[in-house]
Amino acid sequence: MTQEKPGPGFYRNYFREIDVVHGLLTKPEDRDWLLSTPPDDVKQTDVVLYLGCNVLRTTHMIRTVQDIFKLMGVNFASVGGKTYCCGIQHFQRGDEDSGRAVAATTAANFQKFNPEQVVMWCPSCIYFYDDIMDMRGAQKEKSFDFNHVAEFLVDNLDKLDFQPQPETTVALHYHTGRAQGDAEAEAAKILLSKLPGVNVIDVGTDARFGRHCTPAVRERMGADEWETMATGFVEKAIDQGVDTFATLYHGCQRHMCRYEADYPVRVEHYLTVVGRALGIEHEDLHKKHVLSGDVDAIMEETSPCAIANGIPLEEARQVIQKIYPAR
Repeated sequence: MTQEKPGPGFYRNYFREIDVVHGLLTKPEDRDWLLSTPPDDVKQTDVVLYLGCNVLRTTHMIRTVQDIFKLMGVNFASVGGKTYCCGIQHFQRGDEDSGRAVAATTAANFQKFNPEQVVMWCPSCIYFYDDIMDMRGAQKEKSFDFNHVAEFLVDNLDKLDFQPQPETTVALHYHTGRAQGDAEAEAAKILLSKLPGVNVIDVGTDARFGRHCTPAVRERMGADEWETMATGFVEKAIDQGVDTFATLYHGCQRHMCRYEADYPVRVEHYLTVVGRALGIEHEDLHKKHVLSGDVDAIMEETSPCAIANGIPLEEARQVIQKIYPAR
């Protein structure tokens, strides 16, 4: 169901918040992912790693997947942010023409890299290009194929040298209702099952979670009902001896990481667990700040990044108060 078209400034404010959060977590010189339009003569890459927009709120995931790709020797370029919007934000708010136009522009930017594959990160982007733009159906007209990060890694398992890990039991939080989503969940389970020392338990899921965990899903269901559903799976996992509750998507990790404060379980993105078995570790700063809920401490830690990105400190504080509310 689409919504009415938003008023003037909606998208500017929507993407500004993402930019601010991203700017609180990284300095410009520390990023090797492209946020701007590629030049026409950009260097060819075998793979375009398409990050989407909202993963910029959880940059440890970007660093993790990039380090995995580098370890594998993949010739790739990472792109993301509002310049590479898939169009779903416009489409689902009733601005269907703009959504399709945005998606077409982003696809044209992919083409500039002349890649063999576009490896996608975000489930909403995959849904939009699959179900709305029908890029997979029109693949014969494209110069590249595309799939999800988890599927790409499963296809290249021979390039991943997993090292033994301390014994741990992991349950994957995943989503169902679409064949593509089911395939992504299965790929993540396969990856986790290949880690020496990691025991994977399937605690199931609920179709009411939707395509992935979003504020819109919680609002549609009702916050109390959603919370009861989500914590029910966490509790079920703990009852079965799970010590790591792994999330499949960045939105899920953002919303579920807070359960670490209330339950005896670690909540980590599945690629954090996979990366650890490859000697890759990047701190989940989003989770750290959520669990802290200390606005002054978060301001102190993030202000060097804010200043480096030209973000006014008062704006930074306002965003921190919204995203990381006091506990």
